[in-house]
Amino acid sequence: MALVATLMPVGALAAPSAPPDLDTLDPGGFLNLKQELDINVVFVGYEEGAGPRDINEADFLDELPGEYRTINRFPSFYLGNQFLGVDFTYDYNVVYAETAFEDAFFGYLDSIATPQPLTALQEEYNGQTNADETVIDNHWIDAPSTEAWLADNASSIGVDTTDYTIFFVNWYERPDFKFHVYTKTDEPDPDTGFNFGEELQSRKLIAWGGTTPDDEENGLGSLHRIWFYDLSAGPESWTENWNVDDPDVDGDGAADYRMPPVWEYGTDGYRPFDDLSGDLGKVARYVAIDLLFTTSPLYKPALSPPELPENIQLDVNVFQIDPNSDGTDYFDIPLINDELNELQPYNNFSTELNSQVFNKPFSKVYQCFFDDVSCFGNRLFGIAFADLFLFFQDKIIQYLEGDADYELPVFAFNTTDELFTCCLGFADDNWADGTQSFVFAWDAPFIRDAGYGFSTTIIHEVGHHIGLSHPHDGYDYEANLDFGPGGDTFFAWSGDESNTMMSYIDLNWDFSQFDRDNMNRYMTSVYLNQANAILDDIYASPRAGDVGGMLVAADADAGDALAAYAAMNYDDAVALAKSAYDTVVAAAGEINVSIEPGSWQSDYKSKGTSSAFVDGVDYPRFKD
Repeated sequence: MALVATLMPVGALAAPSAPPDLDTLDPGGFLNLKQELDINVVFVGYEEGAGPRDINEADFLDELPGEYRTINRFPSFYLGNQFLGVDFTYDYNVVYAETAFEDAFFGYLDSIATPQPLTALQEEYNGQTNADETVIDNHWIDAPSTEAWLADNASSIGVDTTDYTIFFVNWYERPDFKFHVYTKTDEPDPDTGFNFGEELQSRKLIAWGGTTPDDEENGLGSLHRIWFYDLSAGPESWTENWNVDDPDVDGDGAADYRMPPVWEYGTDGYRPFDDLSGDLGKVARYVAIDLLFTTSPLYKPALSPPELPENIQLDVNVFQIDPNSDGTDYFDIPLINDELNELQPYNNFSTELNSQVFNKPFSKVYQCFFDDVSCFGNRLFGIAFADLFLFFQDKIIQYLEGDADYELPVFAFNTTDELFTCCLGFADDNWADGTQSFVFAWDAPFIRDAGYGFSTTIIHEVGHHIGLSHPHDGYDYEANLDFGPGGDTFFAWSGDESNTMMSYIDLNWDFSQFDRDNMNRYMTSVYLNQANAILDDIYASPRAGDVGGMLVAADADAGDALAAYAAMNYDDAVALAKSAYDTVVAAAGEINVSIEPGSWQSDYKSKGTSSAFVDGVDYPRFKD
């Protein structure tokens, strides 16, 4: 019997299926988020007109910007403007409050005003040679209660405070006027119990706002985006507007532009009355808009892209320099984690606290930093301030365990009074291209006596590390100006008078509604553009069509993210953008398209005495 071998016909191998066309995501492209924002400007106690303390609306509007483009500020110092892809145009809705609203508002202020002695700054003002008024008494008015009243009652004058809203307040010259300052006295330092708002005259305010719906002490209950600014309050310390004699108040040799009390605008006052409208326009532009509502990030919000972290661990190492205290006693770990998780609820923040002995060789480097004489010679131009960065850059792997997607290195120094150095803390960059690197923090017995433990410094500096700027320094796009509170923009200090952990004013330990909005916008852009960067590699793979369904789903989430973003629903926008990004990352994994890990251990290469950040895929830099 013969064996017959039958060869089965073999057809041509099936061609790989084509990847899908996408509607929103763009492989290798860059998505610029452009949004038109309505900004309400409500004048309470001011009238439109040409008289003293009246508003010349044309002069006011001339100061305001028409558009804004966010930049990554620190990288821009090195590389020229690095645009994030979060851009705005503005429409302004100017409202003059009706008499009934003003009567009700000032009646409310009167009802909650409590008599108090004059502050030292009010007394200093009275002693100024050029003072145009005498502050005869003083009252404290609770700032959060004032913000809440405006939130509850703005609709009666047709103002929707879910849009960004500035209330410019003037109580002066009404028959019910009382000299006053605003206060916030319900959030003492979590480590020391010191109540800055209660105890310090320098923490009495003329402005406030930015409280979230769920703030533990003062939550508004629903979403509002309010900042009020009252030149009939004070005079005050924070913006130095008590000083109407000296042009230069910070001693740097340049005249400091500040907004005096409203009664100082006049024929014989500190400033001509017809400058008031332009001054309020400057406050609206450089403070409310540039620093609070739509500000630029200090650092790139994308941490070690393209594989962005989801679990972020603060790896805190406390160097015990003071033998008479334990620095780890001054950390409120639950508070630190809670505040950061409220800012980025789509990620998981945790904190690992370690104690380190202060011994050689680090003690030598610390002394060099303290003495301002570099231990590292000319490695970084002889700059002793870089010594801490250089030391920990060389040793970084010794301090990280690899037990999180991204470990954020925090080095805290519990010093003696004698060895306390520059500041409470700072968030350093990498001294190469403006990428964030380490967080440094200090505490000492005399600093704790002044009210500070480590916790609030850590929250603040980590806020910088993940992108947030101060509310007193930032970037103005139309002037192409990175500015702070000095010289022509000295009045920028007033941005600190808002409900944000990123201020210097020490009245609360929360991130503001403005912080949340800005962070959510940044990260919406980051997730969508990192998805685009990874898609470029996916679409270069012959197997891209195998994950077509996943890519279509990611694209749908990206489209929904843009719709939520356009509606100012930034919480949903960033969640949907992250879902799109996560699906793209999963799709890459399905077809073995590799993505550079985001961990320090993978992202940081040591080569002798030099190290380099080695991000692989990133979205393009855009210069201007």
